[in-house]
Amino acid sequence: MATQEAFELTFNDPLTIDSTRSRGQERLASLPHREPLDFICAQNVEACSLSHRDMLDFVPRKKGLGGVLSGAARKMFSAAVDFVQSPEDTPVIPPSEELQNSCVEVPVPDPVPSISEPDIFAEVAEPLQAQNVQGLKSEGKGVSLFGHYVAVANNQGKRKENSVDEEERTGALLHEVTTEISGSGADTEREAYFQQQQSLLTSLSSSRVRVVHSVENEHEHDSDEALLSAFERAAILEYATPPVPLNGLNDSHTVERKKCSSRQSSVGDRCVRVFISSTFKDMATEREIIIKRVMPTIRKACAKRGVTICEVDLRWGITTEQSLSGNTLSICLNEVDRCRPWFFCILGERYGWCHPENSQDPLLTKTFAHASAQFPWVMNFTDRSITELEIRHAILNKSGGRAVNIDHTHFFFRNPAYAKGRGPDYEETSPAVLSKVRKLKDTIQQQLPTNIHNYNEPYNLECILCEQVMNLLDMDFPEDSSPSPLERERQVHNAFALSRARVYVGGAHYLFQLNCFIATQAQNSHPTPIVVIGSSGSGKSALLCNYVSRFEKENPETFVLSHYIGCSSLSTDLGRMLCRLITEIIDNFNLPSVELPNDTEGLSALLPSILLGASTKGGMLLVIDALNQLDEKDNSHELHWLPLQLPPNVQLVTSVLPSCRVADVLSQRKWNALNVQPLEEQARFELVTAYMSECSKSLSSSQIERLIQTPQSSNPLFLRTILDEIRVHGTYETLSARIEQCLKCENIPDLLSQVLARIELDFDVNSKYVAELMSLIWLSRKGLLESEALSILDIPPVLWSELQLALSDLLASQSGFLNFSHDFVRQAVSTRYNPSSRRELRTKFIRFFQNQESVERKCEEVPYQFLQDSNLRELALFITAPETFFILSSDQYLFDLYKYFRACQAERPATLLVQNMMSTTVSHANLRQTGKFLQDLAYYSEAETLLKKALSIVKHGSDLGAIADIQDALGYLYRVQARYEEACPMYNESLETRKKLHGEESREVAASMCSLAILFRKMGQYDKAEPLYAGSCVIRKKLLGLNHPETGMSYNGLGCLYQDQGKDKLAEEHFDTALKIRERCHGPNHPDVAMTLSNFASLYLSQARYDEAERMFERAVHIYEDIFGDSHPDVAHALAYLAGVYVEKGKYSQAKPLFERALEIKKQAFGIKHPEVAQSLSDYGVLHARMRDFKTALTLYKQCLDIRREVLGAEHPDTAQSMNNVAAILTDQGEYVAAEKMFREALETTEKKFGPTHPNICQTLLKLANLFQRQGRSVEETLPLYKRSLAILHQYYGEVHPDIALTLNDMAVLCYRNNQISEAEFMYQEMVTVYQKLFPNGHPDASRACRNVAAFYSAIGNSAQESKFLALASS
Repeated sequence: MATQEAFELTFNDPLTIDSTRSRGQERLASLPHREPLDFICAQNVEACSLSHRDMLDFVPRKKGLGGVLSGAARKMFSAAVDFVQSPEDTPVIPPSEELQNSCVEVPVPDPVPSISEPDIFAEVAEPLQAQNVQGLKSEGKGVSLFGHYVAVANNQGKRKENSVDEEERTGALLHEVTTEISGSGADTEREAYFQQQQSLLTSLSSSRVRVVHSVENEHEHDSDEALLSAFERAAILEYATPPVPLNGLNDSHTVERKKCSSRQSSVGDRCVRVFISSTFKDMATEREIIIKRVMPTIRKACAKRGVTICEVDLRWGITTEQSLSGNTLSICLNEVDRCRPWFFCILGERYGWCHPENSQDPLLTKTFAHASAQFPWVMNFTDRSITELEIRHAILNKSGGRAVNIDHTHFFFRNPAYAKGRGPDYEETSPAVLSKVRKLKDTIQQQLPTNIHNYNEPYNLECILCEQVMNLLDMDFPEDSSPSPLERERQVHNAFALSRARVYVGGAHYLFQLNCFIATQAQNSHPTPIVVIGSSGSGKSALLCNYVSRFEKENPETFVLSHYIGCSSLSTDLGRMLCRLITEIIDNFNLPSVELPNDTEGLSALLPSILLGASTKGGMLLVIDALNQLDEKDNSHELHWLPLQLPPNVQLVTSVLPSCRVADVLSQRKWNALNVQPLEEQARFELVTAYMSECSKSLSSSQIERLIQTPQSSNPLFLRTILDEIRVHGTYETLSARIEQCLKCENIPDLLSQVLARIELDFDVNSKYVAELMSLIWLSRKGLLESEALSILDIPPVLWSELQLALSDLLASQSGFLNFSHDFVRQAVSTRYNPSSRRELRTKFIRFFQNQESVERKCEEVPYQFLQDSNLRELALFITAPETFFILSSDQYLFDLYKYFRACQAERPATLLVQNMMSTTVSHANLRQTGKFLQDLAYYSEAETLLKKALSIVKHGSDLGAIADIQDALGYLYRVQARYEEACPMYNESLETRKKLHGEESREVAASMCSLAILFRKMGQYDKAEPLYAGSCVIRKKLLGLNHPETGMSYNGLGCLYQDQGKDKLAEEHFDTALKIRERCHGPNHPDVAMTLSNFASLYLSQARYDEAERMFERAVHIYEDIFGDSHPDVAHALAYLAGVYVEKGKYSQAKPLFERALEIKKQAFGIKHPEVAQSLSDYGVLHARMRDFKTALTLYKQCLDIRREVLGAEHPDTAQSMNNVAAILTDQGEYVAAEKMFREALETTEKKFGPTHPNICQTLLKLANLFQRQGRSVEETLPLYKRSLAILHQYYGEVHPDIALTLNDMAVLCYRNNQISEAEFMYQEMVTVYQKLFPNGHPDASRACRNVAAFYSAIGNSAQESKFLALASS
């Protein structure tokens, strides 16, 4: 290590004294004098072998996302790979407004400029066209035309010679391909749907993929324009397909993927459509019960299993227009087919629509004729009712060629007595028709006797129907009895994706652009992520869910991991999300298991290594939806946890709102963006018709026209909410009025408020429960369990069921908790009910949870409510009670507990906690846990009290392991406070205890030896530290071998120790050995290797071997850049080290851009207000101070100070350090009064934190003494400061320590200036003695000290002593 320079006395500048102490202080010295850069010279700390970085070596990219496309897109890019833009040319979206207001031009392969060589078309274009035509024929789908797309554009440069022939040839080929497309029977529906997309696709001028024509041909023909446009639309055709009827999927549609069984089933397997058949007028009550009570209950059960269920209710699903055109029967029978095998029928005493006796209904005759075109058999049953034909088609017509599954067919017969006396709407008046009813029931009874269920009244149907559906769900989708937390969370995300992937229209071009982008980035060594940007409700989640669904089907060999933030209460927590991502990746790729860190910082550091492991195993696609919905704790919105660059084969797609902090951070990263624009009218029309078709309902053309022409309907969520309201509207005659009422709303919260008003109206006198339930959920932290809501509201169970079902579209069940389905619901509730002002409701809420037996739920809600209510005294009492503290201090709630402690600091929570722990019977393990928590918050005295009590408990037992652990914890606590004399016996006792427990040679003993060695290094007792380091090295070599990371750590520690001692040769040898071990263990490109390189380089820096130091620091930078990309925080640290070399070489102009880059990286990684950013500002300030640019240095130091005060607090040691830095610059600028004030503030802060005798105080004391010297103040004022500092140093380090020597030097200067020559001489000689004892074999610092003394003797005319010390300096 490059040690602190000894001051070289120059009498030309009597004020030039050493005014800083580098040891134990900031990375960079804080004054503009020529002291070494502290962040290089004093940072040779133990290079810990972090488990999260013990990853595979960086290897060449394997096959991964290079083949992400299938069908059209795969052929496009595989055929045109030579024409793809190079990664360096990949366009990016500029930051700020452009990120929000413009859509990126996705880097699709552009046609190359015109090429004059005559063989290009023959060698590339023609085979490409033939290949695509042949491939299209073999696959039977018209999707892959990009080869022609490229070939035609490529050939434009040759039009001067043979334009007519080429147009004819290409036109013929295009005709062949398009004929193949349109002629395929299987693609008829695709082509029809594609035609609906034409108006949308032709309006893609702002977001479509740009076709770059040949620059040499400025006069392009209209035929080229049309041809290229046709190619583009054909390529997008693959993404413009209508939703496949989910019940029609067979095994060929099943998505095969790695470990599919443990993740999700195919979409088709997890979707159910239930056809509900009945007569109309007499079954209105039953249908109302099914729609509003039964199906919401069933949907909740399905959601837990990842199943989507949809009931087909045709009570008014067929419009007058359709009925008059004769479509009624064909619609019904087609729906029966779509719903197979699920068919439920409810029968009373009516037969349904049929011909009257002795006459014909002209409309019914027309209906039969129309249906017979598709279902010829109906003509044999023209005397039957529509209801009977539905039943026959579903189950009785066994000759229909359809597979019949009777398990899923159930009939519900209502007691005939119910219809008596209710009139013709409930009972047939014609004996002949009534006979048909009974004959139909008899036929069903004969063929399916076990599938018939009888009920007396409509309300009896609910339980019977629910039971049958649940039985079928248990049979088809058994509920896993004991899913792991990871599996449960996975199911929630899968269920969310299924719910959003049902009806998605109008976004074909977005899907196409995403696929093009992913394919292009697959060629990149560091793929650039893409950000989907859109306003709330614009369809971002639906886009990502649909893209993932298609991608998985097309790329079963690629692992896709999706995380939809906001789909569950746990999904918004950063720590839990990182745990899930890391665990899923490790599980999928069979990576070596690691112990997950229990904090977000550790998880964030681990994620890049896990992604790197995935990269070496084939790669993956990571999709993270709604970044802006992450909980804001842990600075999550600064995205410090999200890698700035990705390794090869790993791609990321994410989404975000346009105007939020997350979007600002992403704009700074300059990632590509895809803006989701408002829906055009054509897309709105498609959404309305597709949604209503999914519900088996139809709207009139005027109703549809009114819906799609309203400007608010450009937002998909607004339109979808209206459609949801239409779906549950009971009377068709008043439907238009309801639509008009909804369309008066200007935004989504207003619309949802109207939905709430409608529900309140439905509940009439019980409407208060609607307001109270929604307000309680708004107040809650993570939602409410049903049992909790029932108890707080004190609502009858029957009424609760109705309330829950009525609110089913506004609430989502997230891991059992009722919460809002969208943030717009929260906004609507806030506006409508103003729950934050309802103090009595919050009090009722808190009282309920305080009386709950579940401590976990109590800890989730009660302190949060106290904090929201600003009841800090109750908050302090709650969080310091032992029962709740031990829950809150667990990993799950630890970050919340930190926040609560900070919030109620005025109530002295640490003191309350200690009092409670000391007055209660608590285990030693809990005491140790509490002590560690308080230590982390710098409550050192309180932590010590608890750890000592824990030690007194275990010492009376036989648990040696616990004794050693607590002794080690106390040793660490004392070491942090620089109470070295107390730390030493604790570490020693821990070491001896572990020797007894594990033997002399064990990994635990080696770890204790290293801890003790670090302590002795800090104390400057190198002779004691050396055998401990060496002993740990011997043990680790014996147990683990030479080539083991822990052995490498011991060698690295020895290297640092020898560098401290000035034994540069030994230091170099041990760094070299540590470097070789780590290269063997991890390969040449690993963070631990880079760490040792940095230590090695710092040794060379101390020896003024600047070129060698520069090369090593550069290699360290390259390692970090190769592994983590060029914008990772570790890269920033290495850049700062390298900049330090340039500073020492006087190359300030080269150091400056490195410091600036390091600062910018940290700002992007951590946000502006972060301790790491403050450190970089301080480092940059040192550079400007060295350059004598004190004004800039002061500005940077003040910025650093402001951040530390805000983030760390005014009483943090780092804040005091920044005060010293600012005061030092003020001293250099002659602002002595301001400087003294700040020095004294820093001194007070440090004394308050550490006490009056802590080594950190010495730095401020010495700087204050130096300030007094500059002012020419008396010895009586100045000398006591030096003496106090010297006494502290002696107390902690003994008689021998470098900082003692430096202090003696400064005292000698003071004495000399005040003509106290003998006192000065004594101080100088003492300084030399310290150096000689410290470095008996010589050291550069000792040599400089001797030259300093020689200069002193020269000044006072003692030539003999001058010669003596010059000789010592040379020896």
